[in-house]
Amino acid sequence: MADLVCNNCGASLVGPFCHQCGQREIDEWRSIGAIVRQFWDELVSFDYKSAWTVLALFRPGYLAAEFIAGRRDRYLSPLKVYFLTAALFFIVAPRVTDFTFERQMALDPDGRFRAMVAARLADTHMSPELFAERFNAKLQTIYTITPIFSVLSAALVLRQLFGRKFPWLGPHTVFALYHVAFMFFVWLLLHGLNQALAGIDTNILIGLLFAIVVPYMFVALRRVYGEPSSQTCWKTLAFLAVTFLLDAPINAGAMLLSVRLT
Repeated sequence: MADLVCNNCGASLVGPFCHQCGQREIDEWRSIGAIVRQFWDELVSFDYKSAWTVLALFRPGYLAAEFIAGRRDRYLSPLKVYFLTAALFFIVAPRVTDFTFERQMALDPDGRFRAMVAARLADTHMSPELFAERFNAKLQTIYTITPIFSVLSAALVLRQLFGRKFPWLGPHTVFALYHVAFMFFVWLLLHGLNQALAGIDTNILIGLLFAIVVPYMFVALRRVYGEPSSQTCWKTLAFLAVTFLLDAPINAGAMLLSVRLT
């Protein structure tokens, strides 16, 4: 701070933190202790902010409303939330979900997946064991990226439903990112219950899905867009119905791409 200028962006300083970029100016940067303390501060701050953001994700519409209102610094950005929840999903997913090669082979009622795998094995001359290993890695990568298409489609649906409130696509994209991030946790919960209870009836799982998602989405849309309850109710059902329909080909395409690229 000797020159009273931020070394990061060049703005004039009036304190230890730059008002322009937020960086803290540290005189004793040559000290190992200072560097360690700065690293620790950033590490603790990141962990706290991450945990705080994930917890806030379970408050319907809260993060989207805070972001749109301009209160953003205390939480991770929407895109970081998306990738963080995707990472958490795929850390846990192999233990509780069907996102493995073995489970996909077992849950293949019409034989389409087996046929795709057989054709790919014939082309690559790969052993089934090696194919399974590479498929699982490829599937995780692709399913981390392809939900972005779900985000974009959800944002476009929201734009159609709530265009009068926000004529721009940005706020709807923010809402959609938080929506997909929340859905990662919902799928983990449902798959975990299915595995823990040795296969729940599909109708029960669907009922649990709607019991969780419908009220959550109603409150979220009501909080962010502020429309009357009657309008929010039918728009909630319309949003969920259209996005679920759009997600079906996205998921099918992701599975096909995983096989083709293995």
